Amino acid sequence: MGDYADMDAENEESAEVVCPRCGSRHVAQILHGMPAFTEELQRELAEGKVVLDGCDIDIFHPTPSCHCNDCEEEF
Repeated sequence: MGDYADMDAENEESAEVVCPRCGSRHVAQILHGMPAFTEELQRELAEGKVVLDGCDIDIFHPTPSCHCNDCEEEF
């Protein structure tokens, strides 16, 4: 079982999102719409894991899902 746990840890590290502009790994998920403000969401906002984007979504262009906390790039 230990071997599988090690593989999972390696997969999580390689799946980490990297900013295409500056190479930072300090990237937050963008939440679209109007989320319920739970304690967990407030904690994730404070930690820079999540940013809010609002309710307007352009259906003709791809909506970014990630936000770089270092250079402000959205991708």
